[in-house]
Amino acid sequence: MTTPTSPRPDAHDLIALPGVRQWARRIAEDLVVGRTCLLMLPTGAAAHAEDLLHAVLGDRTHWQRIPPPDKLPEPAADEPEDDPGPQWSGQPPILDLGDTFLTDLMTAAFGTDAVLTPLSPRSRPPSTTLDRVKGIEARLDSILPARVPGSDPTIDDVYRRLTVDHADGCIYVLNATEEDDPDALARLLMRLPSSVKAAGLAPEQRPRLLVAATTDRLPATTPDQLARGDVAVHWWWGALGRLDTASVTAVNRPLLSRAAASYGPTGRTHIAEAVTQASIVEVCGPHLVLAATLATLWDGRPESLRITLATACGSHPTAPTPQPPTAHRTGALAHQPPDALRAQWNTGTIDAWDGHLRHHPATLCTVENGTELDKLLWVAHSRTLLPLIDDAREALAAQVLPTATVSDEQLLRLYGPDLATTRNASTFDRLHAMEIGQLLSAKTNGHLRFTTQQSAALYTLRNARNLLSHRQYLPSTTLDLLLTKLSP
Repeated sequence: MTTPTSPRPDAHDLIALPGVRQWARRIAEDLVVGRTCLLMLPTGAAAHAEDLLHAVLGDRTHWQRIPPPDKLPEPAADEPEDDPGPQWSGQPPILDLGDTFLTDLMTAAFGTDAVLTPLSPRSRPPSTTLDRVKGIEARLDSILPARVPGSDPTIDDVYRRLTVDHADGCIYVLNATEEDDPDALARLLMRLPSSVKAAGLAPEQRPRLLVAATTDRLPATTPDQLARGDVAVHWWWGALGRLDTASVTAVNRPLLSRAAASYGPTGRTHIAEAVTQASIVEVCGPHLVLAATLATLWDGRPESLRITLATACGSHPTAPTPQPPTAHRTGALAHQPPDALRAQWNTGTIDAWDGHLRHHPATLCTVENGTELDKLLWVAHSRTLLPLIDDAREALAAQVLPTATVSDEQLLRLYGPDLATTRNASTFDRLHAMEIGQLLSAKTNGHLRFTTQQSAALYTLRNARNLLSHRQYLPSTTLDLLLTKLSP
């Protein structure tokens, strides 16, 4: 994907990510049923507009690109130019015939047979010139077959030709991230679908648009005003997921040293790397470039994360203080950014990711959000380590249960798990489900015998589990000791 010296996912890598492929597939399915599709991208994603359009089109061959604004065709030869104003007829100018002095003067100069003709302005084009095709429609018209000679090249004529003369199911592709006429773009998105609907064309015959645009290239209300039955609006909102960030993080992590690689990574190395990558994914969320950068810079120690994150974020503008979790969850489940958040979404300071609203990680480096980074670290540690801690607890229980000084029934009665959770389990399974605290109580009361090494492992598991249970991440010392016990 990228090298450590340039930790930036390129366009090819972006469209290969599973979240992007799923997003593109949903758009392609809307095109199949004959709907025009509008892709709404934030400013930061505009550079990837071309690649996203190609990802949607896939291996389709029946599509045409609408030329960009700088490719506007020259006016037709028979099209009248702008009216330059009145022209002199070559005859003496008309005068006020009531002025006898001037009349006598002109008669003496030109004779009594002189024709006094008024200025003859150039004939104006018909009134349809006001509706004459230009701008986006002119560029669209330029890729259609030549019109019938003598036909009036109006906007109505362009849409009539698309829906009647050339209704062949072609997809007209437009990268509108550089368009400079928002009203014309809005008119195109509204008028072509309505013309198709009025013509009653079958899905396979409908000409439709595939347009990629940013919010500053359209009137603010246009995306919400489009007829949703005819136009599908796909926002770049929640398009990326956890697997996408994890993929970028893993590829940009430094490789093991040559000495370590010659002997192969240990179990401890694998677990430590899993915790580090999970932490980067959780902290960076949908911000892939930042995830790639942090993956190359961070040494994995929780204590150094904040300063390394600040270095990776650089001068990125910070977003406002995050909203309450309920508002995060509600907004993130929508298919588009709420109106109040669109400005922040457009600048890349907020997005939906993994079912929550996620502010840019630059906010995590501020004093006001000091606990938010700790919370994300705790989530990463919990996701990665709790299953391993439980596996280690079960293995430790299997080792010490044969040393019990009381019967299994008495052991269950004194330390067994809650019957409500193990009602149909056998005695063997219930004994192996004893929690860390119950094992510690049995050890303290002398009902289970532990070796020195087993006791150390039990206390390590208990300390780590207690910290995670109280929503705290594991500091480096506790984490290092836990990793040693999890992979002896």
